[in-house]
Amino acid sequence: MCTKDKDKDKDKDAELAATVVPVPVSVPQHTTLLLLFCVAFLVIFAISITIAIPIASVSAPSIPITGSSSSNVTALEVNPEVVLPGGMLSISGKASANDEIWINSVFELSMLPTDDARYTREFTGIYFPAGGKRFSLTAENVENIRISLYPVFVFWRTVEFPLDGPLNATDGIATISIAFPVTWRGMTIDISGEKNVNVFGDAVDNVTPVNLQVTMAVKVVADDSGNFSLEIDTGGVPEGEFLISAGELTRVVYIGTPPPATTIFDTDAPANPFPSIAGTHTGTITPDYTITVTRLYTYAISGTGGHTRYARIANATATWDRYGYVDDWRYITFDKPVVLLAGRTYNFTIRTGSYPQIHHTPALQTANGWINCTGFIDVNGRTHQGWIPAIKLLGVRCEV
Repeated sequence: MCTKDKDKDKDKDAELAATVVPVPVSVPQHTTLLLLFCVAFLVIFAISITIAIPIASVSAPSIPITGSSSSNVTALEVNPEVVLPGGMLSISGKASANDEIWINSVFELSMLPTDDARYTREFTGIYFPAGGKRFSLTAENVENIRISLYPVFVFWRTVEFPLDGPLNATDGIATISIAFPVTWRGMTIDISGEKNVNVFGDAVDNVTPVNLQVTMAVKVVADDSGNFSLEIDTGGVPEGEFLISAGELTRVVYIGTPPPATTIFDTDAPANPFPSIAGTHTGTITPDYTITVTRLYTYAISGTGGHTRYARIANATATWDRYGYVDDWRYITFDKPVVLLAGRTYNFTIRTGSYPQIHHTPALQTANGWINCTGFIDVNGRTHQGWIPAIKLLGVRCEV
């Protein structure tokens, strides 16, 4: 082809290119409707599964979850015993082969209500493991309770439980429990990962501390040899005592740096400690502050070996295990730290040896709360009223 013909072809191509215009791409109407339908379905699905969540209320605080086979747990180990906030705990134990075991993790705290008698507390980053679990929160000294959970399901929603408003308390105590996974229209729905949990409501007044107990129960299955294990993320758990239990066994972990044990409840020595004799004291203790008790000290009559041989406060026991009056023989240590909540009354049993000092009164107000005598039986079998052993409890006072 000659050069002139080539130039003509180029001119034609340029004219053709100049006439080309963008053509809009149209989406078929049925495709648009399908997209809108999918979005609407997701919205309805998110709302529906929220409504389907089961809410259970309980009348009294407890560690509420025990599997049918959890009583067969014969060994329970938790490591480490002290962990920084957000650290991991390794739990292992022994049960019967292929048993379903519920492992409970519990922490408690107290807080003061606001001037207008409201209470609120947020726990950021509580970890919900995948699989069978139950989360419960109990508030004491309240009129009602409600919790919010974020994020939940699609669209990172905040969901409040109960859905229809606060749950009223019974005798000042209210509990909300939620269980997962649940089945909805043939589908299994679960909540897992880190969630922010906020508890709030009306307190009984603007003075009495509100006591909270938070429990997460997780189901695990033992292997053919009866061994079971679980890793727990302590994210969101406040610093302090963290109780791990399975079956009848309980272990205590401290989140953060444990403070040194100090005197937290003290009857002091009486002006007149006589008469005195060994025996078994029963009574109650009502602390003004939330305290964690680890040891007990007994005031002895001067020149005697007065001491406590056995003590039980709430669900913790201590036994005198010394052979002779050596070392710090006036002290005994509880088998596990025991948390006594502010304003709550706890039963005690104290069995003494030799000649402890005695407060001869049915009730004694101390700088830390009240201690009362419900009875005393001496070593000779005689019954007395108004005999309170002179003791002090050591541990940690929890500020609110």
